[in-house]
This record gives sequence, C-alpha cells and structure tokens, in this order.
Amino acid sequence: MADTRIQLEVEDWVRRNWLAARFSEPFSRERMKLVTGGVFDFDAVNQSGQTVACISTSGSRTAGGKAAVGKLLKIRSDLLFLSMAADVRVRLLVLTEADMLDTCRREKVNGRVPDGIEFLLAEIPMELRERLQAARRRASQEMTADAIEMLPDELVLGATQTASI
Repeated sequence: MADTRIQLEVEDWVRRNWLAARFSEPFSRERMKLVTGGVFDFDAVNQSGQTVACISTSGSRTAGGKAAVGKLLKIRSDLLFLSMAADVRVRLLVLTEADMLDTCRREKVNGRVPDGIEFLLAEIPMELRERLQAARRRASQEMTADAIEMLPDELVLGATQTASI
C-alpha cells in the first residue's frame, strides 16, 4: 500500500505556512456546514470561517504520461463541496502542481467548474517537493508490480514458458 504521509505533510505545510502567509492569518482543518444540510471536512478554513479551501498535491498525469482521471475526479469532488459551503465568502482550490492548475483552468474555460472558486498555486519547499516526487515514484512502481502480479502467468511468462511449469 502506498505511503501517503508525505502528501499529508505537504497539505499541512500549505495550510500552516503558505496560506497563512498569503492571507496573513492562520488556517486550520475544519468541518463546515453545507447549503444542503450536510457537513464536509475542508482542508483549510480561516478563523472567521469565511474562507475555505481544498488542497491538492496531485499532478494531472500518471507516471506513464496518461491523464490522471482519478485525480481529476477527486478535484471535481472538492469543487462540488467548495461550491456547497454555507455562509462562505471565499472558496479556494489550492494546488501544488502547475500541470493540475493548467488542467483546472481549462476545465473552467470549458464551463466545467462552478462559479466563485479561485485556483491558487502554492510553491512548496524543494525538500518537500523531492520527497513528494519520490513517494509518487514508489507508488507508481508498487502499482506496476501489483498489476503484473495480478496477470495470468500465460501473459507474463508467455504461453510456451508456462507449458513447462
């Protein structure tokens, strides 16, 4: 199973350092009411509760270079909850990856993002970025190994080799 501790550490750094510096006030993780009557745990909320944010450390591409559809679906989920936050003035989607920011901006231009949500790119320290990239590489290798392990032997070894097993 992939180790996601670094993603949580980056998210925490963005909340405590980057957002706090950008808005000159502290942010914390908070459960907020939604206009539909439910609640949602936002990644960052300012002290007055007027600014809410979701934070993403995901890039828009997989290690193989394909569109990261699952990651974009998570972003869309975050956008939905941001749009449903009750009694909020500012709704932010904070991204740490420029390629995901570009993807989100294209989605907005194409009419697939609710109005009133601002995209921000948080620059994270190089040490955190390197650890995040290393964790992604490990997760990608793990997924590749898991996928190969699940294939039938005939596909992995070839039909002629399995006959002798």
